[in-house]
Amino acid sequence: MQNLSIEEIVANIKQGVCFEATHKGDFYLKIHEYVPFVCAAIHDGHRFRASLEELCLLDESERYFEEDPFTGEFIQSLPITLIGGDSRYEYDLNRDESKCIYDIAWGEKVWENELPKNEIAISLQKHRNFYRVVHALIEKLESDFGASVIYDMHSYNHQRHDTTYLFNIGIENIDIKRYNSEISHWKRELLKIKVKRVKTEVSVNHIFYGRGYLLKYVKDNFNNSLVLATEVKKVYMDEATGTAYPQIIQALSKSFKNIIINNSQHYINRLANFNVKKKSSLLHGGLQPELIKFDKALYRLVKNFELLNYVNPVNLETEKSKFFKAKDNYNPEYRYKPLTIDPHIFKAKMYRLDVDSLEDAHMRQIYIDIINAYADKVDMLSALGSEKFLYNSLRYFGEPTQQDISNANFLMYCNELPQFEEEVILSSDKVKKIFKAEGARYGFDFKVEESKTIPSDALVINSKQTVYLKKGAVFTQSRITALLNHEIGVHMVTTKNAQLQPLRFLSMGLPKNTHTQEGLAIMSELKSGCLTITRLKELAMRVLAVDMMTKGFDFKSTYHQLKASNTLTDDKLYYLLARVYRGGGFTKDYLYLNGFRSVLRLEGSEVSIDNLFLGKTSHAYLSLLNEFVDRGILEKPRYFCNSFSDPKPYGSILKYLTGNMK
Repeated sequence: MQNLSIEEIVANIKQGVCFEATHKGDFYLKIHEYVPFVCAAIHDGHRFRASLEELCLLDESERYFEEDPFTGEFIQSLPITLIGGDSRYEYDLNRDESKCIYDIAWGEKVWENELPKNEIAISLQKHRNFYRVVHALIEKLESDFGASVIYDMHSYNHQRHDTTYLFNIGIENIDIKRYNSEISHWKRELLKIKVKRVKTEVSVNHIFYGRGYLLKYVKDNFNNSLVLATEVKKVYMDEATGTAYPQIIQALSKSFKNIIINNSQHYINRLANFNVKKKSSLLHGGLQPELIKFDKALYRLVKNFELLNYVNPVNLETEKSKFFKAKDNYNPEYRYKPLTIDPHIFKAKMYRLDVDSLEDAHMRQIYIDIINAYADKVDMLSALGSEKFLYNSLRYFGEPTQQDISNANFLMYCNELPQFEEEVILSSDKVKKIFKAEGARYGFDFKVEESKTIPSDALVINSKQTVYLKKGAVFTQSRITALLNHEIGVHMVTTKNAQLQPLRFLSMGLPKNTHTQEGLAIMSELKSGCLTITRLKELAMRVLAVDMMTKGFDFKSTYHQLKASNTLTDDKLYYLLARVYRGGGFTKDYLYLNGFRSVLRLEGSEVSIDNLFLGKTSHAYLSLLNEFVDRGILEKPRYFCNSFSDPKPYGSILKYLTGNMK
């Protein structure tokens, strides 16, 4: 951040220069994009100059109690922010010059003796400097856009006032007739904010009335700018001790980003000469240097981490022989590759990264979520082969809901259709060539190798750019087509799209991306015209197997229960259960059917799912992915699954089955 003179700051504004600057720490101004709204937190500052310390009767904690800490964090995601750096006890920016230096504040005498004239002069000059910048900024915005709106953020100590209101809007000095629509809209937006264990209520002119100088100054000097003075109840901290509650602060930061954009769009479209078709056009579109630095640092740590590299048993086939030799009356004892990471060191390195340096509240939350997800996966691996592995798997992947189980049981009732009777059988060696040819169609270069240690027919390992085929497996033509769309059309496509992004977080993977990735992959099988009822029943059996495993059934008991359905061959059923029981209890596989149902729901809505192909994405983040693409932070996906681009018809029975999963 630059340290600029007031003249330099004003000159930058007049010339339309985007910059971040402070004036000697008195205040901070960030302009990432010239847009018709400003976010201000003029009482956020706590700095108190040394020459006043010995003259002040109040200690630091007493001053802090009356300041508005963290209000600057609430608005830091927005493109223009103006944040006070000095304590209001030096000079109060929300009072005019004649009253901005306290004598008595909230019943407490502030100064031991009358302040020296030179100290008063310093404070008054700081006050004037701030309003020179305010004037230049609002003048520029009105000149460029015809109108502007200023979100003037404050907080209040609710224990003093004993009120239930989470927010208060002060409108006493606003032209109500002119701005009633904007005020009403702002109130409705504030009501959307949810804080755990706090009721969201919004008052107007209750306790605080909007009599602050910032509002009055803008009203008196400009004809087409509205100031929405908004107080936030200090539920985000212990107002007595000053202890912050970071999760609530982060939640409020994300919420204020959303509602300020919504309200400013409402205001601008009605009153400014700036047509806002997309809310994202009101947000900064550049890549913050701190974001690029953070993204690279995290990617360096996790890029070679692949959960499936470790969780697949090295003795899968020998245990299979023992299982069938014992006539299905044996619980396999799987062994695994030794870990090549130290879980404690790995997590410590992630947690040392400075996530607070990320400006955008939603982007910051994404990286926090990714770090926590990797920490959960590391905990899973540290317990590999033990009972604790199942606990960690449940924590990360979850377990089937009653609805998942109902859907699985529903699918188990249907018999296979005649047109899917067996076709020509192809060996895995032949299939390797087919996979390479399919990759060439997309323009991909990757390795195809055979493996004895995977329980599935095929597997993509993203970090190695490799498709593994089960050694000795045989495939029908329809199954190959389905696999090509599943493994290449979804898993390899999302891998390649992620590599094209300026940020690598979609290569690392959003939390619980299995749900979305596998949902898209099963949908690709359906759209290829090669999804069979047997395949759907296999996915249903995975759900049932995970459910039985979490309820305490051992491998052989679950095998006997599911064998009665006569859906899969003995070999395939063994591998299905190996997927579920590996590691000590791997609950991931119920997500295939669950994710498929989620994609079906999205496809049936008007929501575009294109940006789910950006990389290792998740449904939960789709709206943010759309925003980041619109802002130019992420690039649109270059590659799409062939079956999504050119879907094949599928029969009425499959339509009935897929359409009736709840």
